[in-house]
Amino acid sequence: MTHRLLGHTRGFAMLGLAASALLLAGCSAGGTGSNAPHDAGDGGAVNPTAAPSKPAAIDISKLDACEILPQADAEKLIGSKLTDPLTASNSDVASCTYPGDPNGPTAQVEIYIGDGAKQQLDIDKDKLKHDFTQPTGLGDEAWQEYDMLWARTGTTWVSIRLVSLSDGATFEQPLRDAMSGVLGRLA
Repeated sequence: MTHRLLGHTRGFAMLGLAASALLLAGCSAGGTGSNAPHDAGDGGAVNPTAAPSKPAAIDISKLDACEILPQADAEKLIGSKLTDPLTASNSDVASCTYPGDPNGPTAQVEIYIGDGAKQQLDIDKDKLKHDFTQPTGLGDEAWQEYDMLWARTGTTWVSIRLVSLSDGATFEQPLRDAMSGVLGRLA
């Protein structure tokens, strides 16, 4: 019971959590697109000795996390009406928080994109010693506990967290579905 109560109250404390890294997008490797290295004298053949191109950095300060997890998807995830979002974005983190209706059930959905999401995972794993499952099919790596899901694609970490008084087990698949949509929008 203590773990469950801590899980629901820690989200409010984490609203002020600052992140500290750039969000990087994955690039497709190889191919003959404009990013592929070419040898100037061979009519466009790929030069096997050229250095591979690096993923292009996304200007996270211009990323709208509420577009990455739209309100309709957040409401579907939590199963209740949410109010206008609160957003934060700087060069290190993009986040969006959808608070619940003050007259409705306890409900809140949050998304963090950037190293802040990884920092949340590290705290829950290393300091709080929470129990996790590792769902498959979500990015390059994924970790889930009853009220939160993290996924990494390339070097980019994303977390989706919810606050509800309902049984956390009811949100296991809806969290995975929401994360799948988020990762698709980041690609």
